[in-house]
Amino acid sequence: MAKIIDYPRASLRSALSLAEAVDSFAGSCSAELAAEKLGKRVSGAFAAVVGAASKYRLLESKAGKLWVTALYRDFKLSYTPEDAAKQLQGALLSPPLFRAIYERFKGQKLPVGHFEKLLIKEFDAPEAFASRLEKYFLEGAKQCRLLGADNILKDSTQVTLATIQTEYEDQAEADEDVDGPSNEQVITAPSEGLKVTQIMSAGSEEYWLNLRGPGMDFSFEIRELDDLDVIQVMIKKIEKALRVRENTESR
Repeated sequence: MAKIIDYPRASLRSALSLAEAVDSFAGSCSAELAAEKLGKRVSGAFAAVVGAASKYRLLESKAGKLWVTALYRDFKLSYTPEDAAKQLQGALLSPPLFRAIYERFKGQKLPVGHFEKLLIKEFDAPEAFASRLEKYFLEGAKQCRLLGADNILKDSTQVTLATIQTEYEDQAEADEDVDGPSNEQVITAPSEGLKVTQIMSAGSEEYWLNLRGPGMDFSFEIRELDDLDVIQVMIKKIEKALRVRENTESR
């Protein structure tokens, strides 16, 4: 009997990019079209990403056809960063290996210094692939807010918007104590209720998105490129709501 591979062979970020490519074709397309959309060719490496996206439950595939799942649609249609993070947490923890790691270490500090060896010794990860699995898990955990700067793996049931905001506010206060008062400058206002500000202080640049609207009133710090994926989802939701309202008012 063939051995069941219970781990992804690509990162959550790569799988999400593939799901977004498939979604751009009304939610389903051939593997060839999806590869072309990403500027790639159908190969063993691309097949690994397809397989990973399936293990993350972002895509389903059969006979060369790909289509997005309900989990991906829930992520795409998330109203808040909190909701988007929860959907990504569900994706990251879908592969059995990553779920086992999470159950073992949730609420504890990950042994980052010897994590690769631990994967091989205690989780039967293939030695030749262990370093990449370590990278995929750590990067994915950071992407979906499960892993903080202290390398403590959070309990997913406790990752809320309030705790995320508190962490950001604490960091902002610490930065202000070191560098002095910041100079806040509005750099763009793409739609009603949405304001992106650049907070500039000595030796650092930080970006915050302040979103206020029906049922929304919070700030979100933009630290990495991955954070822009969440923001794009939110902007699309706002754009859709504004278009609906505009069409209703024009009747």
